[in-house]
Amino acid sequence: MTALAVLAPTLAGGAATAAADTTPPVLDLPERGAFVRLTTISATTFDAEANWPLSSSLQMRAQWSATDASGICGYSYREVLDDQTRPWTAWSSTKSVTRTVSDYDDQEGGGSDKFWGYDVRARDCAGNIATDFVRLAPVVYQQDGLAYRYEPLVVSKTGSWAITNCACWSAGTALRTSSSGARINFSMPADLAGSAYPVALVMERAPDRGQARVLVDGVRVATVDTRASSKVHRSIVWTGTLQGAHTLSVVNVGTSGRPRIDVDAVVSGAYSGSA
Repeated sequence: MTALAVLAPTLAGGAATAAADTTPPVLDLPERGAFVRLTTISATTFDAEANWPLSSSLQMRAQWSATDASGICGYSYREVLDDQTRPWTAWSSTKSVTRTVSDYDDQEGGGSDKFWGYDVRARDCAGNIATDFVRLAPVVYQQDGLAYRYEPLVVSKTGSWAITNCACWSAGTALRTSSSGARINFSMPADLAGSAYPVALVMERAPDRGQARVLVDGVRVATVDTRASSKVHRSIVWTGTLQGAHTLSVVNVGTSGRPRIDVDAVVSGAYSGSA
């Protein structure tokens, strides 16, 4: 049996409180993990014959906390896959885990055992345990809306955009513009009505790249600067959370001296899957 790493109770009089406590702790765990800003996605290739990008990998993070009258005396988690679960980790004070995940692992059969997320449990100082699940299952949509084995996004553009080709882009292509006000819109699906899901924007970062405004349903939520001291391909430059159907837009600021931006992909945690 895994030994319990006992943590100090969070309230005064912990021993007496713990003895009377029979209620499991309240575990604060999001339904879906988050993308990690300024990490990169893998150099996805493109299957021209099948007309879809091949699977991508990227980093996602799950974070949690818990509260209880007798204090929290440990957390533990385990990987959840298609056909099995891994062993629980030892009890500890750990409140997050970051893992490389893939948007497609042959979950339709005949391939690797698809990783879906983590079971997480919290134990209070009276020995009561609460358990929940956090999903880490992304979908990578290319700049034209295509995704490996998933329904594509509807994409529209205004202003001057051109396709740029490089093995360094996800699936070998990205959209570039140096035109101030040029805009690209991604219609995010409503397949998870009522459930919040993470989103991320993937762009090139380089010394000569400029700023872009990020909008949700026409309202600016961020301005990102894609300038970097050296080139960084397939970089996650913005992360956020959506709920239901929305339009995610990128608008070129037209930064003086470095007006170009490159939009490479959009990442969503909205895939519900079968696990």
